[in-house]
Amino acid sequence: MRAGHAGSLLPLIDTLFSLSPYKKEEVDLVAVGIGPGSFTGIRIGIATARGLSTALGCALAGVGTLDALARGCAPSPLPVMPVIDARKSEVFCALYAPDGSLLTPPANARPEGLASLVTAPTLFIGNAVPLYRETFSRLLGNKYVEGPEDLWYPRASVVGRMAVAQREAGALAPALPLYVRASDAEIKVKR
Repeated sequence: MRAGHAGSLLPLIDTLFSLSPYKKEEVDLVAVGIGPGSFTGIRIGIATARGLSTALGCALAGVGTLDALARGCAPSPLPVMPVIDARKSEVFCALYAPDGSLLTPPANARPEGLASLVTAPTLFIGNAVPLYRETFSRLLGNKYVEGPEDLWYPRASVVGRMAVAQREAGALAPALPLYVRASDAEIKVKR
């Protein structure tokens, strides 16, 4: 959603329920993406999910955005590098094994900095791919393998399946924001 999504999110959820054969009372788990990503978007998403979870009296699970992107293309024939536009000529990223398991912690980096993480042909996915494809291709050569556009955005179905897997494992991840870098406000205060 574009700017102003805070005011339209709950009405959109109501609309989805009116079109669905399911009732709100049937919901027993709410899943939410916890980032990294837009500070405002993460806060709005988590606050909405917490409110829904409380109102519906159901469990709540947090799912990392990079994790959901990587899991959305697993199993992959290659390691996976989700890259999310972090603005300021930076990306949020992490390296994943072909099965979707995390190999490096989430990071905030300049696109040029990924060359040290990528040692073999790697599948790049995420909304930063079209922004930095030339940089990735130039620096990584044949180690840069661009994933199809339908893998560039996290899918709700993947986030939901990951939350169900957490519940089945008896370990729901908390719905707390995953900020990989300081906010602009924090940076300004430090200056």
